[in-house]
Order: sequence, then C-alpha cells, then structure tokens
Amino acid sequence: MLQIRSLQGSEEKPAELFAGMGRFYFNVSKMFSRKMKITTPSAVVAIRGTRLMIVNDGGGGSVLVREGLVLFSAPDGSGLLEIPAGQKSRITVGGQPGVVVPLSVDELKLIDEMEDRFAGETEKPAEKAIDTGTHPVVPPGANTDQGTPADEPAAEKSGKEGSFFKANASIGAVTINGELYNQIGIRPEFSIGKLGIALDLSLYMDQAGNIRKENWDSGQDIFEKIYYVRWGHRGDPFYVKVGAIDNYRLGFGLLMNHYANTIQYPSVIRTGMELSFQGERLGSEFMVNNFGELTDGGGLVAGRLTYKLLGNLTLGASVVHDINQYKALPDRDGDGVPDEVDDLPDNKDFAVDSDGDGMPDATDPDRDGDGYTDNDPAKNNDDDFDPANLKPEPFNVDEAANKSQTAFAVDISYPLINMKHLQLTAYSQFAQFANEGGWGITAPGVLAKFAFINAFAEYRIFDVHFLPEYFNTTYELERAVFRADSETGGVRPFTKAELLDDINEALKGFVVGADFNIFDFVVFGAEYQNMSKSDLKIRTLRSSLDLNTSFIPKINQAGAYYIQNNADKLFIKTEGTVLGYKLGYEIGGGASLLLDFRQTYRDLNGDGDIKGSNEVVRTTIIQTVMQF
Repeated sequence: MLQIRSLQGSEEKPAELFAGMGRFYFNVSKMFSRKMKITTPSAVVAIRGTRLMIVNDGGGGSVLVREGLVLFSAPDGSGLLEIPAGQKSRITVGGQPGVVVPLSVDELKLIDEMEDRFAGETEKPAEKAIDTGTHPVVPPGANTDQGTPADEPAAEKSGKEGSFFKANASIGAVTINGELYNQIGIRPEFSIGKLGIALDLSLYMDQAGNIRKENWDSGQDIFEKIYYVRWGHRGDPFYVKVGAIDNYRLGFGLLMNHYANTIQYPSVIRTGMELSFQGERLGSEFMVNNFGELTDGGGLVAGRLTYKLLGNLTLGASVVHDINQYKALPDRDGDGVPDEVDDLPDNKDFAVDSDGDGMPDATDPDRDGDGYTDNDPAKNNDDDFDPANLKPEPFNVDEAANKSQTAFAVDISYPLINMKHLQLTAYSQFAQFANEGGWGITAPGVLAKFAFINAFAEYRIFDVHFLPEYFNTTYELERAVFRADSETGGVRPFTKAELLDDINEALKGFVVGADFNIFDFVVFGAEYQNMSKSDLKIRTLRSSLDLNTSFIPKINQAGAYYIQNNADKLFIKTEGTVLGYKLGYEIGGGASLLLDFRQTYRDLNGDGDIKGSNEVVRTTIIQTVMQF
C-alpha cells in the first residue's frame, strides 16, 4: 500500500510518500529538484537521490540503501541517523532506529534484481527471503535474559554503529511540587559508534524570575544534567548506561518489574546505572537507582546472573537490596529528618520548633511560646512550663532501625518454539524476602509471540508476607510513606516492607498481559494480576495506549497510560497509582507544542485515604519544542 501525499508545491517543502504495509523499492533520480520524504507508520526517511528498499512488516520497518545517502528517524524526528550506501537499519513501532550495519550478499542481490525489474530488463524474479529484523519480542519491561529487545534486533547487533547529532530546544511551563515554573531548556543528544550521550540542560524560573535553586545548589546537580550516557545497547555483549532508568525488569519480574527512577521527574532527578555482560553461556547485570543516594547512606541496588546449562535451558539468580527505604522521603536540607516531620526543613542544623515561631527550640528562650522565658521564676512557680509538653526529637532516617529490605529470586526457562512468526518460552520462578521470609512462586509461566500480539501468562502461589513485583514503577513513591502514629497523634514514616505484615494469608491467582499492534495505527498494552483468598485481594492493572500519528494531521505524538500496583480495589486513589498522557501538536517550521501530564498521590496525613488537593501530585509540562 502506497499513498502519494504531496508531489507538487514549493521546492522548500519535501515531496512526501507514505509507505504502508509491504515491501517497496525506490529509485529516486539525483536530478530531482526537491527533497523527498518517505514516511511509514514507524519511521521517516529523507532522501534526494538514491536507490533503496523499505520493508514494513507490521511490527516496524527496515531501510536498505543500495546507493546514495538517506536520513532515518522515528516519526517525531528522534534518533536521527545517516544510512550510507550498502548499509541498513531497522526501527520498531514506538522505538528508535537501530544500529547501522552492512547489507548481506542476498540483500544486495535482491535490490539489484528489483532495479532490473524496474528497468524492464528481466522477468519477475523468484521470491527471496529477506531478514527484516523481526525477532522475538517479550512483554513490556523484559530484559536481555529472555531475548533481544524489540528496538535492537539481534541481526543488527554486530557491525558498524551509526552516528548522529540532534538537539531539542524547549520553552514552556511546568508544575513542580505544586508550584508553576517557566522552563527554558536545551536537550542535545548524539551518538558516535557505541557511545551515546543525552543532556538535559533546563532552567526553571518562578514567577519572580528566580531560578529554582534545588537544581543548581550541589555538586550532585551536575550529574543530574546528564539524562544518560551509554555504551552499546541492551543485548550487546557489554552494555552500560548511566542516567535515567525508564523501564527495568530483573529476570522474569516477580521481584522487580517496570522499575523507573524517573517517576518523579523533573521534581526529583535521579542518576542511576544499568550494566550488563553477556557471554556465550554466562551473563550478568547490575543496576543502581541513584548514585546521589548511594553516597548518602542509601540506594537501591540489584544484580543478576544467568547460565545456560544445556542448549537454551537457562538458570537465573537475582538479588535486590534497598539499603535505606526511608531515603525516598523528601529532605531538602539533608539533615536526615524528612520534610513532613521537620519543623525547619530548610535548616540542616535544627529540626524542632515546638511553638512554631520560626526559632529552633535549641536557641529559643521561650520554647512553649507563652510569652515568658522558660527560666522565668514566675513561670516556674506557676508550673506553666513543663518540658514534657515540648516536641520530642523527630524521626531521623539515618538512625532508624529496620530500614533495609533484601530479596532474592531464582528462575529457569526454556524456549519451546522459536520460529520467525511464532515464539513460545516456558519458565518458572521463585522469590523470597530475606527479612520477612515471605515467598512467592510462578509455576508455570509462558511468553508467546504470534502475528501482531505479544502475550504472557503466569499462575502464581504466594506465602504470607509476600508482595509480587515489589520493586515496580511506583516503588520510589511507595518505599516510605507516612501513616498515622497513635502514640504521638501525628504521623510517622512507614516503609513498604511494613506493609508485608498486613498480608497474613497465603494467596493464589494469576497474571496475564499482552500488547497489540493493530495495523500500525494503535499500539495497546495491558497487564492484569488477581491474587486472592477470602477477603484479602491483591490486584494490579497496567495499561497504555499509543497512536501512530502519521495518520493524524498536525499531531506528532499521542498516548496515555494508567498504572495501579498491588491494590485491594482498582480505580481508587493509592500511592501505587500513576496516570498520565502526552500530546504533541505540530506548529510548523520544525516546532511542536507538547503537553505532558502525570498524576501521582501521597497520603501525607497517614489516614490511609487519598483526599484533598495537597495529596494529589500533578506534574504538567507545556512547552514549545524546536528540533535542530
């Protein structure tokens, strides 16, 4: 299917063709006076004079260049790279262009035969197979142990790496912690061989024109300007990435699944790391959530080893350790006392102000605020002063007991079917928390890919005090929260590990998930878990919807998502809930208007019920983005 969108017009505007499902050969004359743009549901190819083939197989597309030079990018212009003569690259729907690698002998021959057909010099040649880069795809968040990620086909892992440079400049507004800031930013991104670097150089200014100091007041802030630095790609023999972690899965995900250190971006910026080695039989990986936290007595770390026993029968072992769960609580002055229970959250030397007059108890001559100094004889004689009425020393995360959490898991897997359009992998996994002793098991679990559907299903059995996918998308919001304290009448920090005490029944249930690419127009993914016994229920729902905006005039980005982790009831406000959407509108001249909205929740008064605007955290980014 080929659609002619624009051939006439000014020379400044490229001619445009839309290549839908199928395989296309193009021979564009070098005498052509205008640029030509060929778009597909998953990519944009810009050319002047060249011979090339474009293959769109539903899951993405491949570009094979015989002569000339083309520019290849995602529909929104991201991931731009050059493909010279004799090279190819591939992209999946919603992904980025893969590495540039040489054409095979068969591919070169096939394109030349297409040229002969085009010139009318030969009869129709026999059909030949062509590697379009279609490879096993596992559920969202799956890591490199079970297959090659969809955006980095294995056939393109070895060979020449592509190079590109691009940058986005943005001007707009963003809400951070309920405050509105004007944003001016530039985000350069470039790749040279296996090295890739992306920076986030943004200034946030309040209505008075003051720059938000939290982004520039420490040495750690320098690292926060690095969105990522990577070497290689997931699935390479050696891969390392420092910066943002958007979707991390450890093994088959019973312990860690869809983890993200960007859930509070840009109000909280974390600089983490992914590291992996993959040999012929032995593989390993390592993850750190935030180096800044790691150097401050906290940090979440995870590691995994895999070994192929016989053929593709693979054993895996994983461990996750949260050094100090309380480090997730905001602490602006870094004194170890969370802001919510710190009377002086901007003064690192003091944290208690009993009478609320702004003067620390340690330096306040009238701590109870009755108008008399504490050592006044009249006050003491009248018994108006009782030290017991003063506030006690507040909770300090550095001195807290039971602040760590450790868990481990083992798994075994085997690919039962591994055909081009049908893959089926069976697996089982076991996980346990070291402190609470609760365990969970998946037996069996299956991953499957067929046609345009990627699916998985698991039957799960849990002991008491076990929570699945403990380290998940919203983990940074749930690591430590506030709950009502009956002893003081106020609130106290409460770790996610303490929630395990409430799971006092063994549970059985299932989890199923799938993602669908419907005619390259809609990409929909969903995942549902239901674990229950008597009145205790643990449910999880994740869903996302992305539209291929190539079919929608002026819209270059459109998507929405809803995530609710480990809830008793779905579609109610919990601290494990996040929802949001993105919408991009083309203004013209390479500029777009972007609306990016995300909503999360914090139970600040600890009553177990999310209510009131102060317990709803909305992050809204409205900006004009210019690509150059």
